[in-house]
Amino acid sequence: MYDCPDESGFHFAQDDWMIEYGMGFLLYYYVYFLCIWIYVILGVSDNFTGIFDTTFIVCDVETTGLSPVHNRITEIALIKIQGNEITDKFSTLVNPKQHIPAFITAMTGIRDDDVINKSDFNGISEKIHNFIFNGNDNLVFCGHNASFDYKFLKESFYRCNNGLSIELPVLCTCKLARRLLRKLRSKSLSSVAKNFGLKQVRGHRAYDDSLVTARILLKFLEMLQEEYDYEYTEDVIKFQNKKIYSAQSKSPALKRINLELKDIPERPGVYYMLSSSGEILYIGKAKNLRERVSTYFHHNSELPPKIKKLLTNIRRLEYEETNSELSALILESKLIKLHKPRFNTAIKRFRYHPFLKLDIQNEFPKIESVYEIENDGAYYYGPFVRSATVRTLIKDIYDKFRLRKCEPKNLKYSPKNSNCMYYDIDKCDAPCIGNISKEKYAEEVLEVHNYLTETDINSAQFLLRQEMEKHSEELNFEKAAYIRDRLLDLNRVMSNQKVITSAINDKKIIIKCDYGEQREVFFIQNGKLINTYLMKKQDDSDQTDILQDLCDNTEYLYFSLNKYTKHKYTQQELDEIKVISNWLARSNGNSTHLELQDFHTREDIIKFIMT
Repeated sequence: MYDCPDESGFHFAQDDWMIEYGMGFLLYYYVYFLCIWIYVILGVSDNFTGIFDTTFIVCDVETTGLSPVHNRITEIALIKIQGNEITDKFSTLVNPKQHIPAFITAMTGIRDDDVINKSDFNGISEKIHNFIFNGNDNLVFCGHNASFDYKFLKESFYRCNNGLSIELPVLCTCKLARRLLRKLRSKSLSSVAKNFGLKQVRGHRAYDDSLVTARILLKFLEMLQEEYDYEYTEDVIKFQNKKIYSAQSKSPALKRINLELKDIPERPGVYYMLSSSGEILYIGKAKNLRERVSTYFHHNSELPPKIKKLLTNIRRLEYEETNSELSALILESKLIKLHKPRFNTAIKRFRYHPFLKLDIQNEFPKIESVYEIENDGAYYYGPFVRSATVRTLIKDIYDKFRLRKCEPKNLKYSPKNSNCMYYDIDKCDAPCIGNISKEKYAEEVLEVHNYLTETDINSAQFLLRQEMEKHSEELNFEKAAYIRDRLLDLNRVMSNQKVITSAINDKKIIIKCDYGEQREVFFIQNGKLINTYLMKKQDDSDQTDILQDLCDNTEYLYFSLNKYTKHKYTQQELDEIKVISNWLARSNGNSTHLELQDFHTREDIIKFIMT
């Protein structure tokens, strides 16, 4: 090494400079190639989008034929799904400027006379483009046999020659049905809808078909998130094209653990995935153990990274049968808290079902949306299936009532405080400056409670119904239909509301779940599972014996609601409240329940359980 003077007379160590520069160069490329390796091998990308954060555009078109080039659209419907719920709709007839064949009219009911005075696609192209793209990120085009609708829409934009186009990833509910409903013989839209208990008002009409497709998509997204642990939309799009393994062609993971799927019972239960050392890696629940476990081994290696890693680590699979899916849910929740398996994340099935919280433990309560319930003495209403229902209710409560909206949990009012803008715009009575008494504010809180739970002329349900009828009388049927759907959502939530709220408030509930010839009965007190009772669904034994058995095994029937003393919840009981509440919100008629009142006799209870 030697000193080398530059023109200014300064000296530098040439070898040190070369070494330092070379090491920096190597370090730069090392980091660069490491990032490429992570992106390619692990599938990590800044562009990966959560399912909940994706906007799905569900489309259905009726056409004059099968060719996107030579035939034209006669009707189009678009339904927007954001945050796992339907948020907007668009539907219109379209003048194809060509004759509608008789066989198309026979199938769809759309005649030349119906579209002669309608705009052609060029006239509505901007409206359609705005509906799809304005203010929306992370878009995915969806449909049942989606490529048909997508090609027609894309070709129609191309013909307009107005600079508008559509280039979106495509998700097909028919392809998803082939992988998620393997036992369903036909994967047609009507067959899949019937499988989920969904009704098509008019088949082969764009709006009705797109609406039922949207509801099917929501069912599939829920299955993929809750049962398959899919989190990213990109993984769902890959999933629709996956190879399906058969009994003759086993997946490598299935061969490694030496498991015969036919040996697993088709019953509800909990399954455990274990490592070679016996560590419990993952705990899951199943309505049907064989079907659920099979989902891990039916498809090729294009699985979410977490599932891939899990399958490479498991060496043994065990299971425990239960008498119903609700039993499996409760057991799964307890076992996850007990064993804390490293592949179990927080229970995601509750993440998107919000509660309304009225924090009456404070002197001046406020209303807010929350995803967790706490042992804090507040009133919780929910869980709601749709977060849009919660947002609408909160907005209406803010508009109609004068509850505070400021953040402090424990408000300390003083005349020296400065009032906020909500007081200035006449939206709050400003308890922060002592402008309203506790007693007067409590009356306002009671009105909010009644607004949510009652059906009188001041309730949310009544006012929505009035608004729907008003739009209908004004022949604004599209707006009326939108409010009708919102009202149906609200009615469904509120029909369960007394039951679901009772999982937190001072109520008793009996839930009965049928599986095959068995019936499991759950006795719930303030969200806490007091006892269960297992019986044959068609039990011919004497009712007196059943009554005696119930009385011998639980104190549930012995005390009046009026004598109930408030209970301080443990974390396990709070978990049970969430499990049972969400079960009631999602059960969709698969279980029945009875909210007990003081006027119910033991004979009433026996009659409910037996029928």
